[in-house]
Amino acid sequence: MKRFIKKSLTVLLAVIMLSGTFTCLAADYEKQYEDYGSYVLLGDSVASGWSDVEYRETRFVRVEGSYGAYVADDLGVEYHPMACIGFRTVEMRYIFEDDFEGDRFLFYSIDHEEMEWRIPEIRKAVSEAGLITLNVGGNDWGSYLGWHVFEEMDKFHDKNEEFMQKAEEYLMNAGTDENTIESLIDLADLCGALPDIIKVLPSALKTGLENYMINWNYMIEDIYALNPDVTLLVIGMFDNMVRDQETAEENEAALLKLSVGQMIVDYANKPMIEGAEKYGYTFVDTTGTVCEENHPSPEGHRYIADKILDALPDASFPYTDVAKDADEYKTIEYMYQNGIMQGISDTEFGLDMPLTKGQLADAIYAVCGAEDVVDTSDPDKEASFLETVISAFKMVVNSGATFRQYVKAIVLTINLISAKGILDLNSTLTRAEAAVLLKGFLDII
Repeated sequence: MKRFIKKSLTVLLAVIMLSGTFTCLAADYEKQYEDYGSYVLLGDSVASGWSDVEYRETRFVRVEGSYGAYVADDLGVEYHPMACIGFRTVEMRYIFEDDFEGDRFLFYSIDHEEMEWRIPEIRKAVSEAGLITLNVGGNDWGSYLGWHVFEEMDKFHDKNEEFMQKAEEYLMNAGTDENTIESLIDLADLCGALPDIIKVLPSALKTGLENYMINWNYMIEDIYALNPDVTLLVIGMFDNMVRDQETAEENEAALLKLSVGQMIVDYANKPMIEGAEKYGYTFVDTTGTVCEENHPSPEGHRYIADKILDALPDASFPYTDVAKDADEYKTIEYMYQNGIMQGISDTEFGLDMPLTKGQLADAIYAVCGAEDVVDTSDPDKEASFLETVISAFKMVVNSGATFRQYVKAIVLTINLISAKGILDLNSTLTRAEAAVLLKGFLDII
């Protein structure tokens, strides 16, 4: 028993120290992308490239420094920017459906006549696209919810005329402001309309949220009806209180303060994430996007573009037994790109085949960037594995990993040992399970 505990602690310490080296991998690898031919950008002001600090026209035009322009240039495709400030799921449904009427705030940010002649152009671009990114929902959750409150308050219009006038003016300029409800409550308090807004708030919010959930599914089905084979990426919403990359990555105290906003965003992203499984599109998590105010900064746009490019499959990925929609695809693609795990042949990864402890040792050494791998021809695979992790421990003992990384690595390592029993001579891991577990350590930093 003591021998087992001693070995367990050795492995635990080794993997803890390994966490400090996981980011230094295959820097010279260049991902290859499919030839999508035509890329269509759909969405609201975030997608269009709107700036909070410098005015620029962004409706249906290419905006330099926007994530859409970055993606188009990096892929070398024909670019069709079809995003517009103020767009919601309501506008998207109206564009794609002949019999959908929309609501009283339809196309509030653009002339209706202009939209009528643009609609055929948008439908044609979508039907011919090889790649589409969709970024919409911020207005549904911001001013859209406020508009439902405004509509419910109309029944009290006569005695709250001042509030109704100021509220409509505010909502027309609120954009993606997630504090719309709070602002309307403050305005109602100033105008003496607080008792009435409290009465209508529950039903207004319920209506707004239900409409968003319903519209989302219709909108996705509309896109696939026009183009069943398109590669569709849905860009998630993000907490717009992140002001710099240091805050996004390192300042835990600041992130704690932002947790409430992130909780709201997570809920707003829920139908997007659920739809990815239902419809087969790819959800792109943009948590940590740096913003000017309500919209991404130049740094934020580059960040979103990189997230999109990372989410696209690697055209050079050789393993035909790993489907692109498989849960393990992105993990195994990462292992391939970074030289951590290789397949059982040039075209097969061997998802369900067992992995020996010697092969796991090879993978750990690959993560560490070691030049000489411990000899895994030794029949005593447990010894080879332990030799490997002990050597890895020595290599990275001065790696500079943070305490936060150590704590996360401890938790992950305990889960690994308890769930998979990697020190048990009779235990086995499939190659897919090993890839997922190794990627878990990579994700902690």
